[in-house]
Amino acid sequence: MKLSYNEATAKGCSDLLTDLELCEKAGFDYIEIRLDMLEEYLRKHTLEELVRFFKTSRLKPHAMNALYLYPEFLSDSDDPEKQKELMNEFLFGCEVSRAIGNHYFIIVPPLQRDPLGGPFIGDKEKTFADCVRILGKLSDIAEFYDINLCFELVGFNRSSVRSISEADRIIRAVNRKNVGFVFDSYNIYLNGKLNDFSELQAVEPDKIFAVHLISGLEVPDEEMGQDKRCFCDRGVVDIDNFLQNLKKTGYEGMVSVETFNPDYWKQAPQLVIHEAFQTLEKKLLENKCI
Repeated sequence: MKLSYNEATAKGCSDLLTDLELCEKAGFDYIEIRLDMLEEYLRKHTLEELVRFFKTSRLKPHAMNALYLYPEFLSDSDDPEKQKELMNEFLFGCEVSRAIGNHYFIIVPPLQRDPLGGPFIGDKEKTFADCVRILGKLSDIAEFYDINLCFELVGFNRSSVRSISEADRIIRAVNRKNVGFVFDSYNIYLNGKLNDFSELQAVEPDKIFAVHLISGLEVPDEEMGQDKRCFCDRGVVDIDNFLQNLKKTGYEGMVSVETFNPDYWKQAPQLVIHEAFQTLEKKLLENKCI
């Protein structure tokens, strides 16, 4: 397996240029680029500079992060302005990907974004139909750019797709070569504190396009969320169980560190990225994944 870094990990204390330099120095094989940090980079630098970096660096791009879907996207009832905004975001990521040699794009299913919070209350069958429709249409566009779509289940109750089985049903129905999964250990855990990852073995192994290896802090249920993510050598997620089940699928691709923990953002980016590499490498070595 290959070591990768997701820019969310030091988002609050770093930028894309810094991440590129530090990830190269740390020894990462891949970097997942956040769209917002890419846009910020391009305000001061050119796309040609980014292309040149990847041509001369051992560090390579792996995935654009991320496109956040909403249920009506690309339907007859879609709001034209809202659709245009999200489609422009997708096309921007695809265009840059083609230039720098990136071939993956993370796609997140609809989330409940009501300011008051609360669980996703949509119908499961409608969610299934919406995701199949959207992924199918995005697949046609992505194919032109040689992009693979990585559909990411999110386990907390604000998400419309919470389990491996739900995501697997969607991917099988889409049935496109360039549509598969990104499996995130913490996002799977968030669905009822699940620490049995054997269901990974039920999916089509060649549909696993990317993996995020993350644990989470032990907090009351009502405080669980993406900001409680932590490095994989600590926390409540059974990382060894996750990796052993992942190995049984035959997966040999990238494994990425992705946290959204504001405590990490209070540190110097070189410290965060160094620790991200060290903890990831150690856990993969312990489980004979590298």
